Amino acid sequence: MAVISAAGVAAACSAKAPVPLSASVAAVSEPVSTTSQGAPQASAPDCLQFLEQARAGQESGAFFGFGEGATSEDAVNISSADLVRQIQTRVSSSGVTRESNREVEFSTLTQSAVDAMLTGMDVARRCRDGFRWQAVTRLEKAVFFRNIQLRARPLIRDATVLGEVLASRSAPASELIGAATRARAMIRGDFVQARDMIAVCRTLGSCATIDDSAFSRLEAAAASVFGRFAFVLRPVDDEAAAVAGVVSRLLAEEGFAITNGEGAANQARLSCQRKDYPPMARTGYMVSEVICGATFIVGSGDPVAGLTRTYLGNGLGESRQEAISEARRKLTRKGQET
Repeated sequence: MAVISAAGVAAACSAKAPVPLSASVAAVSEPVSTTSQGAPQASAPDCLQFLEQARAGQESGAFFGFGEGATSEDAVNISSADLVRQIQTRVSSSGVTRESNREVEFSTLTQSAVDAMLTGMDVARRCRDGFRWQAVTRLEKAVFFRNIQLRARPLIRDATVLGEVLASRSAPASELIGAATRARAMIRGDFVQARDMIAVCRTLGSCATIDDSAFSRLEAAAASVFGRFAFVLRPVDDEAAAVAGVVSRLLAEEGFAITNGEGAANQARLSCQRKDYPPMARTGYMVSEVICGATFIVGSGDPVAGLTRTYLGNGLGESRQEAISEARRKLTRKGQET
């Protein structure tokens, strides 16, 4: 069981996945409570009365948000954020979902995912009380659920197709390894978000017909491929030999089977370069940089197409050796090669 935490949708307001407030005014439809010239027709009490009636169930097929600000735009933006919090309240009060075995956190969602889920939000009421503006935003539940499904279904299809490639015993080894690497990247990226969105949708009472088992099958298939092909890390220069342990750990964390066996048929050839910079002005600190590239070769054939890894590390120290040691220790993956 996966508890959908109270951080939930509200985390969409965080730095990781902020509510698309800057786009909300442009994205919402024309407010129903203004004239064609945009002059307010409703007073503030009318906005509050409308909101109370909506949340009392007269329009239970929608989520609503309320906001107040010095300008109409401010009120709409604040109301948009409040609408997200209302969704969070519904999710957290629902407790658990049975379709996933991990916790769902909206903080993992990208800005584009949050934007997609809130597409169709409009201003249901806009009111003015003296120098203050108030706004009520609305998002139909059916639209919210449809947005999630429209985003999730193509990803499910991608997972299915990629899983079929991995299940093929006739595909060349280099193709299988490349596909398994792409699968791992997608499992940790877009597929995580798709599973989270589907779990939220199910918790709120929809998306029951979506079969997302393709994600689990793909994960198992990728693990199986990595398990079948072990690589021995082959440093081709002294600098590479000095960081072989660090790179081996980073590759293992990605899922690659790295072995020290001399008889391993598959290789990950590692070459590195180091650049030492002049001492820093005034402080005299030394700065060094290490950059390494790993090329994967299956058997005695050509390198696996599209499968490379680049690692970069920077070090600072009172001595040159301290700077070099730190640069080697701090090697991290650079770029998003498949």
